[in-house]
Amino acid sequence: MSLLWTYHQQGSHLLLQSSLSNILRSIVTTSIHTRARQSPYVGTKDVQRTAVPDSKVSWKVNWPGYKATEYTASKVLKNPPWADDPDAKKIKGFNEFDGKIDRRSFMGEYEIDDKTNRPRNPAGRTGLSGRGLLGHWGPNHAADPVITRWAKNQPNFKGKVLEIVLINRKDNNHLALPGGMIDEGENAFVAAKREFLEEAMNSNDDAVVEQIDKLFENADSIYKDYVDDPRNTDNAWMESEAIDAHDETGELTKDLKLEAGDDAAKVKWVQLDRVRNLYASHESMVRIAVKKHGAYEYWHDNQHSSETTDDTNNK
Repeated sequence: MSLLWTYHQQGSHLLLQSSLSNILRSIVTTSIHTRARQSPYVGTKDVQRTAVPDSKVSWKVNWPGYKATEYTASKVLKNPPWADDPDAKKIKGFNEFDGKIDRRSFMGEYEIDDKTNRPRNPAGRTGLSGRGLLGHWGPNHAADPVITRWAKNQPNFKGKVLEIVLINRKDNNHLALPGGMIDEGENAFVAAKREFLEEAMNSNDDAVVEQIDKLFENADSIYKDYVDDPRNTDNAWMESEAIDAHDETGELTKDLKLEAGDDAAKVKWVQLDRVRNLYASHESMVRIAVKKHGAYEYWHDNQHSSETTDDTNNK
């Protein structure tokens, strides 16, 4: 696993990698992706993935008869500026920087098919070949801002409860972090701030930008990994870097005026007092932030855990 978790303590940034990787492995990703095998393919009604049982997800398992459903969305095939050429043989820079596009994977070097020059999803078979809705062959990188503070009204649980900024996505109404794709030439910190401004603030006003800049001054990268995303295919997949910006005193976020924009239908502060049905691998990212700040680990307490999205703080 490629996981980076840094935090600010006594004026120094400490890098915790090797020892924490094994400890956090269980909450970051499951060994077998599930959302990346769901049918019909997201955004369609009739594109069915080839059924892939758990026992045959891994490419190491011999499956001579495996034939994935081929699908790339028409808007991707039109080769817009954010998408690669439809012919993977024209891509020469896999596993490295290719101009301004970072084609490296957080999971390490991935395999390339000798005949098609298509990358192979390092997490295993998905039942779908091509790129689906994704623009790049291979890894498609996103940045997800994890904006937290202590809940104003602390429930009578076993520890302090965090609250976090979440959106409802326009495409499926799922609760999610207000993140998005990293543009060419951007790093994850820049992209996370831009996405938060677009999706959670709906503003580029100078005063608002200054507010968010202050919030991100001590932000840390807490997650770099594969994302179990319903858009993934055998040849294109999502990876994300989560950026944690925590407001310890609540002063930096008390005057934030959240307003949904871009891909967000709604935006709100949500108390992390129960399990919620978050999009893709966002739950894993949130749990790392909870552990980092020593907050109430809601997923251990069945009495207060729920898959619903009710009882949110809409302030």
